[in-house]
Amino acid sequence: MKNYIYILSLLMLAGMAACSQKLDTTIKIENIDIKKDNQQSSDKKLAVLTEGKEKKETIWLKEKALYQFEAVADEFEYTVFIFADDEKSRLNEAPSDSANKGEQLYTGHYSMYLAEKDSTVAYKQGVLEQKGELTFSSSAVQAYPLILGENTIIAVIDSESHPKFYFINDGEIKEVQQNESILPIVGTKVKAINQKFIQTAHLVDGEDWIYTTWGFDKESMILFKHDETLVEGQEGEKWYKLWSEKSEYFFPFLNIELTSEVLEKAKQGIPLGSPYPIGTSISNIKKSDPHYFDEGIDVDGIPYVLYPEITYYFEEATGIVNAVSIPGERLKTTLTNVKKMFGTPDQEMKKNEGELAVYLAENYSIEILTDKDGKVERMYLRKK
Repeated sequence: MKNYIYILSLLMLAGMAACSQKLDTTIKIENIDIKKDNQQSSDKKLAVLTEGKEKKETIWLKEKALYQFEAVADEFEYTVFIFADDEKSRLNEAPSDSANKGEQLYTGHYSMYLAEKDSTVAYKQGVLEQKGELTFSSSAVQAYPLILGENTIIAVIDSESHPKFYFINDGEIKEVQQNESILPIVGTKVKAINQKFIQTAHLVDGEDWIYTTWGFDKESMILFKHDETLVEGQEGEKWYKLWSEKSEYFFPFLNIELTSEVLEKAKQGIPLGSPYPIGTSISNIKKSDPHYFDEGIDVDGIPYVLYPEITYYFEEATGIVNAVSIPGERLKTTLTNVKKMFGTPDQEMKKNEGELAVYLAENYSIEILTDKDGKVERMYLRKK
């Protein structure tokens, strides 16, 4: 009887093992089928839609196009050409805001052509046809790519300094819509910032400056206004000279939110909005990020290095950072709001036309400097 039970148990175990093996095999087959389906779906996705579109050879466009540049979208790599069959060139006879006298001007009904990278054929896109006749100057770059993460926004600036933006989606170039209209820009330059935002500079009434930062929503293909700052007179002009000097330079914009954690981090010497804590060598910071605006000695005799979003102050003898400051444009808040978050300052006094509020954080102090209206102009973290 015992032998019978033993044999029966062995048979049951063998059956269970066979079922388990069969189930495991079935799962593996299903996983392979899913991978095949995903691969087939990816393979079916065309880099460039060709149906019903005119085409030209890329080798010919490389010789004839007014502009050509690389772009990326949906993991595909592209070449974009801007060309007009009826292009005419002439010398500009009278100076204007968009062109100097004697410059070569190119006019025509331009179209974009889209080709997968290294393809021999490019396909005509309809996005520029509705714009009518366009004029481009030989002395300015009026069409170029802006890299935002893994995608490219194409900027085209007309002769009146109005920017239009385009995006490659599902194998076609489509126009990007804006949730608010864009003012004419100064010159033809638009900037991509941190591969996330676009920034434009505008001159208002020939005197004041507006710096606008735009975000891009890929799903809806909408460019939305993220932040905007008005800078008056000479200060705005000074910023524009810096802004236009290098592609890495930009105007600081809203990208920090005050939280209750700021005071706790300050106790550890970790400043708001900086990747480097107090105690870091300024040489290491400059080596890691060489794109700083300026360096020198401030009015109090303290050496500093100025970046678009942060300023580092350091000991001259050792080069060790002992204070940092961030501009108020990154916070867009008031001292009233700061007090709601942090409570009553440990010290508060008048300074210049505004106020200075100080919060103590063990071996460090947070200093908030405001303008006459109570808006935060600058926020410091200092080692005592």
